[in-house]
Amino acid sequence: LYAERLAAREVLARAARLLGPLRGATHVVREPWREAHTGELDVEATLEHQLGKPYPEIGDWWARRREERRHQVVLMVDASLSMSGENMAIAAVAAAVLALKLRPEDLALVSFADSARTLTPLEVADAPIEVVRRMLDQPVHGYTNIAAGLERGAAELERGRNPRRSGLLITDGVVTAGRDPLPHAYRFPRLFVLLTEDYKMNPELCRRLADAGHGDVFPVRAYRDLPARMLEVANRVLR
Repeated sequence: LYAERLAAREVLARAARLLGPLRGATHVVREPWREAHTGELDVEATLEHQLGKPYPEIGDWWARRREERRHQVVLMVDASLSMSGENMAIAAVAAAVLALKLRPEDLALVSFADSARTLTPLEVADAPIEVVRRMLDQPVHGYTNIAAGLERGAAELERGRNPRRSGLLITDGVVTAGRDPLPHAYRFPRLFVLLTEDYKMNPELCRRLADAGHGDVFPVRAYRDLPARMLEVANRVLR
């Protein structure tokens, strides 16, 4: 148990070093200034609302403030036999990158091999260290059923209440079990595929999945590059 906690801490520390100082995505909110200390005066909007009036009214004073731009994400990770050895530890670092970028309740984690299972559900505030621990505890075996992963991931994402929702799929696109995954890709508001390139990859399927999910494909040339590539994708998806 101590070794598991130590491994999880090291994975999380590696992800934190990759991220550097954490800065969440934000956007500007403009609204009537109803309470003090809830923003700063929006001069332009205030002048617009007072234009042509002899005296300003209460609703003519406007404020602006920065608000966190939240995004709900389900990460679907291949846990078949091809992920044995170092690959699952690298995937855990990639998952930790997302766990540190998002609010805990805004990340769901799904693993898939012959079948799929939810490791951390959406709307449940599992700490990043717990996300990593469950990734490292995940048994690596069996075949690759991408359809099962997408089906479980889509069902998990549909539980979310934020209109800003996306799925991230880590795969080489090679299906060795289950049905055609394409019908499940249509259920995602946005679906982004991190294509782990190797000699047996199927980029055509990955492209079809991303197109069906109104997303894109991000090649990962070497598996050790996955965490850094995940950070690039997260910065694009979450902005």
